[in-house]
Amino acid sequence: MHRATLRTWFGNAHYQDRRGWDKGTLRKYTPLVRERVIALKQARIDRQKYFLGSPYVQMDYVKRYPKQERPSLWFIDESVRRAGLQTHAPKKRTQGQNIVQRHRFPIKTIVGLGRIQQACDFIGKKYIVGSREPISVFSTRYYQWFELYPIYRVLAETVEAAVDQLSGFWIDHPIPQVMRVDHATAFRGAIRHVAVIGRFLKFLLNHNVTPLFAAPYRSYTNPHIEGHNRTFTEKLWAKHTFTSRAAIDKECARFNAESEEFFRFKFKQRLRANTLRYRRRRAAVNLHTLTTTRGRRIGFIRFVEIWKERNQEIGIVVLERFIDLPGAYLNQYVFASLDLAAARLHVYSEVEGQATVIRTLRFPYDA
Repeated sequence: MHRATLRTWFGNAHYQDRRGWDKGTLRKYTPLVRERVIALKQARIDRQKYFLGSPYVQMDYVKRYPKQERPSLWFIDESVRRAGLQTHAPKKRTQGQNIVQRHRFPIKTIVGLGRIQQACDFIGKKYIVGSREPISVFSTRYYQWFELYPIYRVLAETVEAAVDQLSGFWIDHPIPQVMRVDHATAFRGAIRHVAVIGRFLKFLLNHNVTPLFAAPYRSYTNPHIEGHNRTFTEKLWAKHTFTSRAAIDKECARFNAESEEFFRFKFKQRLRANTLRYRRRRAAVNLHTLTTTRGRRIGFIRFVEIWKERNQEIGIVVLERFIDLPGAYLNQYVFASLDLAAARLHVYSEVEGQATVIRTLRFPYDA
């Protein structure tokens, strides 16, 4: 294109050939759409909603104006920013992302474990004004294929508390293929015994859910678990001064209702899939016996280290049992899969999305 032509175009207030749009005007949406977006954002702020982001404003727009085209998230972001209503700073990349890549974190292997993946955790103890009794909070989260983050106050950090919440939750929310957990005693079971399948693991396995243990002491690799505490603290706990358990329950219910509303809106089509599994309301809960081992597995994300307790041997620990590995895998992540039917452990190393078995061994266990 000739420079003279460009000078002519740039000198005009609008294009002479009727292409494009006048300077300062909107290309696709009208000023009315922008006004509506800003009003909906302001309404969320005024009502002190827990969730203020553009996806929630978009949901409000669709519900308020069902016959109108929904504005894009980019347009909502830009409109909110221009109106001075931006409520959070853009997320920054964290150091953990580079570390995970450098140490061969088995991300593709984990994603391939199942379509619907969920995590659960007990949030650190909290205290209300005027009381020394700790408050225990249980949270769970869909982090793959669905997105939902409910929180519940429970009596204590026990197997029973976790099972009660998940049993009720799965009546009207899909049962996942994978449940990601940390190494809390309630989840892993008896920590002083080797290769024991605890009650919580039996509960998951009896629902054909694969337990996936996160790498211990590596919080940056476990955002779906460690993020629970931060989300609860920032969005709920830090915004209130609680003086009673009833007040906590009330706010948890409001938080969950907002999260549930968006879940039903965003995943309306996926929730219609006839392959989704749910718990029957009156179905018995079995924590004591493993009903079958066929097709049942437990996954472990592990970081290969030198163990002083094992005379400087290199390896990992799975269910309190040490597994030695070749020195070539030192300081990288591996994925271990325990096949319960065969009582065998397979250890994989993933490089550029390709997983290779680096160790297979018998792994007797007590269930």
